[in-house]
Amino acid sequence: MNKNIKNSVPILNLDNLPKYPIPSLEETLERYIEWAETLVDEKEHDAAKKSVEDFLNSKSSKLLEKKLRELGERENDSWIFDYWVKCHLDVRAPLSPHTNVPIIYENERLRGYETLEKIAIIIHAISKVYLDYRKEGARSYTLNGKLYSSDQLLGLLASINHIKEVSDEYYISEEVSDFVVFTYKNRFFNIRTIKDDSVIGANDIYRSLEKITRSTGSAAIPGANYVTIGTDRDRAGVVLAEILKDEGNRSSYEEIKNSIFIFNLDGVNSNSIVENLDNASYDPELVNRWHGKGLQFSCSSNGVLSFIADHSYVDGGTELLMVERVKSVIDGLDIKFEDSSDRETEQKEIDEIIFNLGENVKGELNGFKSGFDECMKSFETRVVEFEGLSRDILRENGVLSADGFMHMAFQAAQYMTFGEVYNTYISVDARKFFRGRTECNRPVSKESIEFAKSLFNKDLADEEFRKLLNDGLNEHHRRTKLCQSGNGVNRYLFVLESIYKDFKAELGISEEIELFGTKAYQVMGNNRLSTTSFTHENMKYLYFPPVVENGLGIYYLVDQKSFIIITAFNEHSDDLSRFNENLKECVEEMLRRIAKEDKNAKA
Repeated sequence: MNKNIKNSVPILNLDNLPKYPIPSLEETLERYIEWAETLVDEKEHDAAKKSVEDFLNSKSSKLLEKKLRELGERENDSWIFDYWVKCHLDVRAPLSPHTNVPIIYENERLRGYETLEKIAIIIHAISKVYLDYRKEGARSYTLNGKLYSSDQLLGLLASINHIKEVSDEYYISEEVSDFVVFTYKNRFFNIRTIKDDSVIGANDIYRSLEKITRSTGSAAIPGANYVTIGTDRDRAGVVLAEILKDEGNRSSYEEIKNSIFIFNLDGVNSNSIVENLDNASYDPELVNRWHGKGLQFSCSSNGVLSFIADHSYVDGGTELLMVERVKSVIDGLDIKFEDSSDRETEQKEIDEIIFNLGENVKGELNGFKSGFDECMKSFETRVVEFEGLSRDILRENGVLSADGFMHMAFQAAQYMTFGEVYNTYISVDARKFFRGRTECNRPVSKESIEFAKSLFNKDLADEEFRKLLNDGLNEHHRRTKLCQSGNGVNRYLFVLESIYKDFKAELGISEEIELFGTKAYQVMGNNRLSTTSFTHENMKYLYFPPVVENGLGIYYLVDQKSFIIITAFNEHSDDLSRFNENLKECVEEMLRRIAKEDKNAKA
């Protein structure tokens, strides 16, 4: 399994953070049966219960649990991390925007600077974050009053998801890198940002950027980077291997791999949230990206900033850490850019990274571009705003969990739209544990379904409405806490099944395990609604397409301004429209009822 991760840099638990817990198999399967009950019919649930009973009584269950514990008891590691990396490396669809989501970056501190000045500041700041981390190692840190592990940061910078047939590899530079790559007109340039163990100033970086943008002529179409947008990732792996047969190309690719990160300056404007996010994924005219790079920032011609991190090694919480550390560096800078129009850069000559491409390869690359254009057109994105919804209003009316409130609304809207409530995915951060990733909360419960079915019951008394809402919120909170403590269901069962596939011969297991083939097990892993929510003052807008053919992808934010950014594949746009209208109606009704109930209580 570790062969998929090419990393020789030790990742040590320097601050003795708690290890990722290893739940018991029996308790996990009890939760699985409980959580699956609302997702399947009685016959399917009975079949699931029998499969669990048979499995727990088998010798195989003891062998698999023992092997999982062996993986979890390794020093400076966890039972989830490598398997979760590998499941992302097995993805054969385009990485962005499906897996690696585009995020809009906003920083008021950069207001007033010109485009190249903003880029220089960000390049300087990220280089500083990288150098500090490589010196300090995986130290713990505090964000919003909570203690977290920073171990994932190692795989964010100077790293790449290397495309291969069947399954990719994740590469992290062994040596401390001293340069970034800047792309302009789909051409790639090496800019040195670290010298003598110090980060080069933003002024010098700015002069390099000026020189590149002044002297670069025509665009490079296609570039070797087009291989990273291949909709058939297996074929893209074959084409990349063909490109790398050339010794000069291998040397150029090493520069892409080892660079701290990539910054892309595009030639297109972005004028709305959806357009900003679309263009964050690629420049529609030139591509101007190297997808799979651990981190890449982009800037449109009208100054809209965005970034994408490779999700194989890094979760959203580590993106928050990176953004917070970049903010800290930028806040401490006092920069006055000099007029350098008639000055030569003081740095060494800037190197363009060149790939030699044959005509057959160019044909393949142009085909990848056409396929990716169609991929980007295959889903629809809507922004839905909610008037009168904010965290303050919820608190004033006795609702402490904005997350729980939104998921009760999602389930009520599902019931209105489809006549039933489908399985829902919520990402729950588990970075308080060393080598933790995320757990998956499944919020559809008996309590939430009863609430969803009763929301528009005109005969429902205010007192009963509040009880149904609170019961649903309390169960949502209980499941969230279980996931935060490492006692969820999906990640454990995913790793258990993966161990079965990888080690059954070694463990002497010959029989098929019925548990993994039941309808309940399949439904528990289905994500009809895939949702996520996180925010930082510098990152409030993102999207991702649905993860199943008939699903919805939902990013939601409840703050002073509350909204969702929701996607569906084009053939399900009618579902998207109906769900959005129903969701707004559900939120309005819930706000009306909690306000009415609160006024009645005060009276």
